[in-house]
Amino acid sequence: MSDRNNSQDSAIPENSDNQPSMIYPDGRAYIPAAGRHAPKDAIQDRCQSPLSVVQGTPTAEEFLTTIRREMRIRFYQANTVRDYTDAIRRFLGWFGRAPHHVHREDVREFLEVMVDAGASSSHVAGTLSAIRTIFDKMCRREVTLGLAIPRKPKRLPVVLSVTEVRLLIDACVRLRDKLMMSLMYGAGLRVSEVSRLKWADLHFERGTILVWQGKGRKDRLVVLPESLISPLRSMQKLSGNSEYLFPSEGQREGRYISARTIQRAVAAAAKLARIDRNVTPHSLRHSFATHLLEGGTDIRMIQKLLGHANLETTTIYTKVSVLKQTSVKSPLDALNSNTPETPVAANGLPDADKQQTVAKPTTAVGTLRLELQPDLTDQTKATGSFVILNEDQHVRFDGINLRESRPGWVAMDLPPLEFWEPSLRWLSPEQRLRIESIEFLESIRMMLGRKFLLLKA
Repeated sequence: MSDRNNSQDSAIPENSDNQPSMIYPDGRAYIPAAGRHAPKDAIQDRCQSPLSVVQGTPTAEEFLTTIRREMRIRFYQANTVRDYTDAIRRFLGWFGRAPHHVHREDVREFLEVMVDAGASSSHVAGTLSAIRTIFDKMCRREVTLGLAIPRKPKRLPVVLSVTEVRLLIDACVRLRDKLMMSLMYGAGLRVSEVSRLKWADLHFERGTILVWQGKGRKDRLVVLPESLISPLRSMQKLSGNSEYLFPSEGQREGRYISARTIQRAVAAAAKLARIDRNVTPHSLRHSFATHLLEGGTDIRMIQKLLGHANLETTTIYTKVSVLKQTSVKSPLDALNSNTPETPVAANGLPDADKQQTVAKPTTAVGTLRLELQPDLTDQTKATGSFVILNEDQHVRFDGINLRESRPGWVAMDLPPLEFWEPSLRWLSPEQRLRIESIEFLESIRMMLGRKFLLLKA
């Protein structure tokens, strides 16, 4: 027993200060139990990542200045720099503290405030993209981790008809506006692309337009409409030293026309043309793509002309394009315009070459009597009816209208079955099923048509 106690006492030898030594008797290092007071690793703040473009604890203005410079160095578009800066300024103004204190819950609360205030999904998505780019991509913070871009409503584009496009262009009071809208519709240009067009971008001999650094910083070639070559050459002679097709007027010399000026011109022309829909410059681009698709142009060629990176973006025009009437026709139009007619010869007998094959009734419905009443005011019209003669009752069916659409051809309009419901209740189930069949109604159509032509003769 004493040896056992001695071995336990020697398991953790003590030093001169009566403190346990940090080595086991066998030479292994002693591992103290982990607890509240055990030493812990220092917590690292993600905002102090050495890869972050912003270091330290800057103020909101210092943070915005650094971020704006970084976006310019990375060649972000001027509109993107402006929009992202405004979004971050609004967010930090609501946050009220230094940017390095921002956490994930703060971003979610700000987005919820925007939603409660009635912001659109596009506005919320733009703000989220700005915060994600600045804090996550540039500052390595991951404050938007787990947040998805809000769902946007899928709306169909506003597409003008060919007549409406002609009316819109003709309503322009200035030649400049007429050419701008003609180019947007004829070449499918965006408003930002047509405003920055230069004379050097036009190749009259090849009939092409070079869209330099369009959306996504991509160059592309589009078609120069032949009908615009002559007026553009005349306009070039009067342009003087301006390098732009549509230079800015007033005090902004050496600059191109603003997109807002083009939008106002389109709105004014739409008002003069009495087009009640919401017409914008982009409506002309939508109309360009839709009319090409309706004309049979391959959708991949349209994608190339529009400069779309994904084909899925171009396929939206398949939802608004109108198919040719010869290929697809509404069944309602066929029902209303092509009312089945009974071809009857002039002698009152069915025309063997023109009549359609009508199946003979396979189930008798009883004795049938046809009645016809000509229209005294119009000899080409008449009203008809038929009566089912049972042993104990006569069931009458009225409301049949006949008309002679052209000599020898009789069209008949039958009322809906709901109109005959009171009479159908007096029939047996077999009789009712037979009267509601197509074969029976076709036979009634043929017999009344023959009777109508014989009565006219």
